[in-house]
Amino acid sequence: KNIVNVSEQNQTMPILGHVLLEFKEGVCFLTASDLEVQVSYTYKAGVTEDVRVTVPARKFSDILRSLETEDVTFEVTPKDIVIKSGKSKFRVSALNPDDFPIITDDISDCIKIDSEALLKLVNSTSFSMGYQDARHFLNGLYIEFSQSDITAVATDGHRLACSLRACDLSSPEKTCIVPRKCINELKRILSSFNGINEILTEISISSKNIQFCMHGYTLLSKLVEGNYPDYEKVFPVGDESKLIVDKNEFNTALSRASVLSNEKYRGIRLSLNKDLLKIEANNPEKESAEEEIKVDYSGPELEIGFNISYLQESLTTIKDLSAEIVFFGQESSCIVKNKENEDLIHVIMPMRL
Repeated sequence: KNIVNVSEQNQTMPILGHVLLEFKEGVCFLTASDLEVQVSYTYKAGVTEDVRVTVPARKFSDILRSLETEDVTFEVTPKDIVIKSGKSKFRVSALNPDDFPIITDDISDCIKIDSEALLKLVNSTSFSMGYQDARHFLNGLYIEFSQSDITAVATDGHRLACSLRACDLSSPEKTCIVPRKCINELKRILSSFNGINEILTEISISSKNIQFCMHGYTLLSKLVEGNYPDYEKVFPVGDESKLIVDKNEFNTALSRASVLSNEKYRGIRLSLNKDLLKIEANNPEKESAEEEIKVDYSGPELEIGFNISYLQESLTTIKDLSAEIVFFGQESSCIVKNKENEDLIHVIMPMRL
């Protein structure tokens, strides 16, 4: 399943809907590609013959998942492949494996990082990536490698997520923009691992591509071209007013209020005074919702609007029981922090309500 998701049912290139299946010297190689992202999986299969064939990705995956026994045999011809298991038999079409497009790159430098740390880094930022934005460089995750840490940044122009992980890197400093699809596939693969804390991911970068190698998987992707904006300029400055709130209580109150928020704009009004937070939502049908929760707040009275989804997605990535939200006035963005982790920062722009 971690392979077939990359495949695309492309009418102009039917081969992209297939997986390349290779048996060579007792090792099985599975490869899928959409010309931008390529994922491969390698494992020892104990097969003596060398075989190279393509199979329809979705059908092949569905057939293997439906089988009741793990004993599977393949009979390969130039035009099709027969899959047998127990009393089941399937014949699926095959295409010429020589037509399968393979992305290759001579990538030498390698950075090793703990897979669990990489997954946390990506999960805490990637939700803020742009989606089909005309500013194509926003449709990905910006990664900055220095000798002491890795920084990941994502923004869609309305919010920004920035997270930093300390690690010892021997390679020179590098930056790149990794496309959304590659990041989603990376999360899918890393999330499927048992004992992820014992697995290392090797990251290699060239001028055009990035490659992740982990536990039999090789994920190779073209990089997004362009210059990423100076994200540090997005961080608000000025007089700070800090709010400490129980993350789960706040998230639950937002969920209740969201039922009657404007379905299109998802706006929510937060009203703050000493140790009290009022949450208000309304919609064009003149329906409204109000929630009040006790908080730790000692700043000036403040009314400010936000997109409720942006707040909730930030809260979801915070692992601590309480969240710290720093306000800089009614017109400025706020910062959402993990109280126990200063290296995780989310910036959310306000909404006019």
